[in-house]
Amino acid sequence: MENDFSKWRERMKGQVKYYVCFRKAAVSLAGVILCYNVVDYKVVGVLATYFTHAFHHDAIHKSAVLVNVLMGLQVVVLAFTWAYSGSFGIRKIIIFSPAVYVLGLLMLYLSASNRIPKTNFVLYLFACVLIAAGKAGEPSILKIDLLDQLIAGHENIGHIDWKQARCRRNVWLFLAGVLVVIIPFGEKWSTKFVNCMCVIGAAGFISLVSRWFFHHGHPTRTENNIKAHFNCFKKDRETLPPDQPAEAQAQQEQLLLIRMIPMWSTFIVFGLVISTAKTFFNLQDDKMESHVTTSIFLLAKDASEVAADFLCGWFLELRRLSRSEKNFVLKMIICLGMVLSVICPSLAWQLEVQRLKKAHGMGLVGMPKLMSDWCMAPLFGLWGVMEGLSVRGLDEFFNYHVSKSMEDCGSEIYNKIPIAIGNLLSAVCVSTCKRWFGDTLNQSRLDKYWQMITVLAWINLCWFFFVTTFYSTKAEDGVELQESQEESEVEIESEESEVEIESQVEIKSEESEVRIMLIYNDKQIL
Repeated sequence: MENDFSKWRERMKGQVKYYVCFRKAAVSLAGVILCYNVVDYKVVGVLATYFTHAFHHDAIHKSAVLVNVLMGLQVVVLAFTWAYSGSFGIRKIIIFSPAVYVLGLLMLYLSASNRIPKTNFVLYLFACVLIAAGKAGEPSILKIDLLDQLIAGHENIGHIDWKQARCRRNVWLFLAGVLVVIIPFGEKWSTKFVNCMCVIGAAGFISLVSRWFFHHGHPTRTENNIKAHFNCFKKDRETLPPDQPAEAQAQQEQLLLIRMIPMWSTFIVFGLVISTAKTFFNLQDDKMESHVTTSIFLLAKDASEVAADFLCGWFLELRRLSRSEKNFVLKMIICLGMVLSVICPSLAWQLEVQRLKKAHGMGLVGMPKLMSDWCMAPLFGLWGVMEGLSVRGLDEFFNYHVSKSMEDCGSEIYNKIPIAIGNLLSAVCVSTCKRWFGDTLNQSRLDKYWQMITVLAWINLCWFFFVTTFYSTKAEDGVELQESQEESEVEIESEESEVEIESQVEIKSEESEVRIMLIYNDKQIL
């Protein structure tokens, strides 16, 4: 019995040692990520509800435009941050971006506390631009730095267990996400904005102080790949001679990127669906009887997204697929996400129809909350699964169709751009359909807007089915057939060379035998 317990204890120690790595740099980075998560889930993620209370006229339209612009600019800023990380340095961006973030939150605080009594739309738009610029150092970049610190000390990068390092990083990210739930943040918006400024200021202070005990080694593999990729384009722009390999590599990468444009075009409407969900799910939840806060629903959405992402990666690693099979599976994963992008707005459309029927049937078009917010739980879950499947599928699809040096550029830069375009397109759609939005949600026709988004999602799904024909498996089969033909040609050439060698050997042996016989006969004659 004691032996079994000791074995179990040793096994548990081994598991803990495998998944947990306690380092000062990891603790400080996890603390910074926690600060950003708290502000995202508690305030920035639900800014649409604040804007609807701040505007007295045309509130729904203006708040939707501001949130969509904020989301679009945020993605663009992150893409440019990665693209020019070699010039500025990722760690400098992490240190100085909180200052810009605090300025944007300060403007919102002055408005919420009536220090600026007549805050107009342009001022709120400028605050959103500052917040988007301040989110350049958010967790998507911090997690790369966290991975870099967890593998610090390894001189030979080939001996690093990347799977173990990612598991250890995910443990710290999990802790930084779970602790958000237990942190109180106040009820008044002015109090929330003050707390946000304090939390982001603490994140900047931790980032600045913790640099003293950080490992300043080589850049991460992601950072190196992105630098190498953009250096190729830089050398190509410098018009190197045609015999230089860098120019040929840059031209080949440009052709591979052009080949991805049809697939990226399907993610513009997908980004529109995501932006609409992030804007109006919060508003719909705010107008329902509250049992769970919106931040909990956003956490559940991110948890379902991470679960879908993990299942995709686990399936692709579990199955040993050929190139043509992998191409087909990746398209099916993206297709499943696109199907959910149709189902999700259609369910939101029907939910809004039922909610408006209750409101208008009872003669209540003001602020009463007529439905439970548990009705929103399936929508947040579908939103997370939809985003997890499609984004992970697009990242893997990009890695499959481009060179290995460009793999990290897809998930960090290129694949984010069509979604950002969709976010900005959402602001255009809201402005175009301005007549459907009133001062409150019950006075608006959000059901018609969701109906329009559903139709666009259906059209986009049909476009996706057409686009997948550009990436058919025939090309892969052709490549495999060409490779097999080349192998058979090599085998034939080797067989022919062997036959020639054997024939030459036989001819030489026969000639030598004839010479020996002639010499023997001459000796006999003598």
